[in-house]
Amino acid sequence: MEKLISVAVMRASDAAEIAGGTDSKTLMYRAGLGLFQSWDWHGKIDIVTGSGNNAGDGYVLALLLRQHGIPCRIVRTSEKVSPDGGYFFAKCEERGIPVTDSVDFSHTDILVDCLLGTGFRGELRPSMRHIVEQINQSGAAVLSVDINSGMNGDSGDGFCVRSDRTVSIGCLKYGHLLGMAQGKIGSLYNYDIGIPCKGSYLPLFTGDDRTPESWDFVPAESFPQILDNFHIPAGEPAQRLQMLADALREKMQFFTVSDADALPYAEL
Repeated sequence: MEKLISVAVMRASDAAEIAGGTDSKTLMYRAGLGLFQSWDWHGKIDIVTGSGNNAGDGYVLALLLRQHGIPCRIVRTSEKVSPDGGYFFAKCEERGIPVTDSVDFSHTDILVDCLLGTGFRGELRPSMRHIVEQINQSGAAVLSVDINSGMNGDSGDGFCVRSDRTVSIGCLKYGHLLGMAQGKIGSLYNYDIGIPCKGSYLPLFTGDDRTPESWDFVPAESFPQILDNFHIPAGEPAQRLQMLADALREKMQFFTVSDADALPYAEL
């Protein structure tokens, strides 16, 4: 059964899995492996990173591309880095993967958006907005990691990267569906990386419209208009989201990442 959850539930589930003994670097590695499996990599590839764990997923992708003889470039927009991201970035430096701070994407074929994660709220800073504008104007094929940078993960609102494909990690978030309905996401892949959901969720594609009593979705002000524009009939918010998911089903695919046959992340 596919699940639709809030950003808060995803973050709590991730924290619970790590507290239960799963190595956080293993989860980041699986996320990067999902990214690697989600695209036909060719041409000039730029991986655009920020300062959070999304950047770490991008660093893992860079290492996997190098491992398979596929050249890429890291476009680093911040010197800040999360602890796990720093671990994989150091490996990228050791392997000689090119790193730049230039946001000129005029000759880029595939652009990987690893700038901001699902925890982003509010308005983009001017410097970050400029980078997002450069991405959107690039003409490259764009893959966003977990959520389109600048998009609110619960509402789908905000000025953001417009992706040809967004690769969600763990479970789909409300903002994925609402962002797709607004034309911000072309296609949506979700990769289960082994993090059990620890909270309320909305079941998708089951024919079951019952909603857990603790379901925590609070529709944003734009919610009714988005669904009206998509010709979703009036009804309870949970039922409307389920109908939206059904309407978008052909643009979504679901996978489980298996690293059983892959090298341990320490050997990247």
